[in-house]
Amino acid sequence: MSLGERIKSARINAGLSQEALGNKLGITKMAISKYENGTVTPNSGILIALSKALEVRIEYFFRTKEIRLSKPVYRARKALSPKDETKILGKTADWLERYVDVEQIAGSEKPLSLPDPGSCRVSSLDEIEEVAVRVREEWNLDLNPIENLMDVLEQHGIKVGVIAAPVKFDALTMKYNDEHPLIIVNKTFPGDRQRLSLAHELGHLVLKLDEGIDEEEAAFRFAGAFLIPKQTAIRELGPKRRMLDFRELYVLKHKYGMSMGALIYRAKNLNIISDAAADRHWVEMRSRKWHLEEPGKQVEPEVPTHFELLLLRALTEHKISQSRFDELKGDDSPILAAPCQ
Repeated sequence: MSLGERIKSARINAGLSQEALGNKLGITKMAISKYENGTVTPNSGILIALSKALEVRIEYFFRTKEIRLSKPVYRARKALSPKDETKILGKTADWLERYVDVEQIAGSEKPLSLPDPGSCRVSSLDEIEEVAVRVREEWNLDLNPIENLMDVLEQHGIKVGVIAAPVKFDALTMKYNDEHPLIIVNKTFPGDRQRLSLAHELGHLVLKLDEGIDEEEAAFRFAGAFLIPKQTAIRELGPKRRMLDFRELYVLKHKYGMSMGALIYRAKNLNIISDAAADRHWVEMRSRKWHLEEPGKQVEPEVPTHFELLLLRALTEHKISQSRFDELKGDDSPILAAPCQ
């Protein structure tokens, strides 16, 4: 990506028109256009002013690595506006460039480790239960709660990024350089919603569906089965129930990082409760407006640690300077902002 392309990308990510950026810098829209199309190269003073106006580090403009991104597949409540989509993709590209740089500096890239596609072929939704358990077995996970799903995915070669985004955006899945998968989730959501989105996207990556099976329904079924396998759900709830107690669901929500609403779906899918009983629970949740925000303490958002640990290793082993460390970590890392120095 050229210098002009980086200026344009940072401007779009900041939500500014050429005219608005020019006004912030006290220069014309035409000057910004010339910087972006490469007919004029900005001097060091202009680059410093651009970095402040666009809220990026000066080093951002001099990255040379080019990463090819596939077309994204979104999990969103509503269609994203072109402006929101551009911002999300811009943030994703910036994060990924820094991530790949750190991996190369540290000399450590996790190989992709997904089950053999032939073992993930399903002809019915019920067969997804077995696939979810098979993935857990291959990844050496038992049937107990997964403490940090983001770390589990990264340890098996799926990069996970968290970005601040509009509430209608949940997650997206992409590949870079035609083969490496990544999942981006909304930073602003509670942990149970993040985890369901991550497991849902993992379902899209591993499942091979026979014709006639709805992809979204299959991915949702996989998400539930991966977060709380059938055997575990029956152990916690019992094989057959007339109804569930919301206090019971609240406890399980915090044990397994899965929302009360998703747990009701899970019990329904496993025939622990009837469709009619599930409907009664959802009616009750809507009457209390719990479908908008569930009661009590929320599940804490997850944080992926692999990128931060590699970056700290590179700094400690003097492979990068402090200024390079600051540029690569970005401005929103909750781990690297910890007051431990």
